Amino acid sequence: MDDSKLSSRVFEELDRLPEEYIALITVNANDYLRVNLHTLRFLCNGKGLYGIYVSINRPYKSILNIMKGSGIETDNMFFVDCISILLGDTPFRTAKCLFTSPENLTDMAVLIDQWVSNLPEGGKFLFFDSLSTLFIYNSVGTVTKFSHFLTGKMRQWGLNGVLMSLEKENNPEILDSISQFCDRRINL
Repeated sequence: MDDSKLSSRVFEELDRLPEEYIALITVNANDYLRVNLHTLRFLCNGKGLYGIYVSINRPYKSILNIMKGSGIETDNMFFVDCISILLGDTPFRTAKCLFTSPENLTDMAVLIDQWVSNLPEGGKFLFFDSLSTLFIYNSVGTVTKFSHFLTGKMRQWGLNGVLMSLEKENNPEILDSISQFCDRRINL
């Protein structure tokens, strides 16, 4: 799908969501990064929301550069980087980013909670990239339980949520199970 059609489809799907939502977005590997960026453009630039981006696939510096290069407003974004430590970086925190590993789901939840307390009142979101990558570092049961816990916490925190996943990386039953915790599943 060409980029303008993909962008229109992403915006159309996200625009249909209710005011408070948690959405599971499944996408093929070829469109994955583009869908991430179009979704973030909708949330940050289009809606002007404050957000927390949990990065499992790319280090904070890399995803921040990609977002800025794509014209995504990042001033209202906070990050939880779950990959830099595995790559040999040992940062503890920056002004906009906290660091953990994808194996430590408890720590990940605590760090998200720390950023939630820093977000101002009003519209805010949690963008989780990528649920499917967690299966590399954790068992299916653990990721499913974590997804249930995380979606419950997002509702408690008053956050809109976007959980990204590759459509073919996981067993369909796993995504069906996680979908039940979400308000809507969007297959792109």
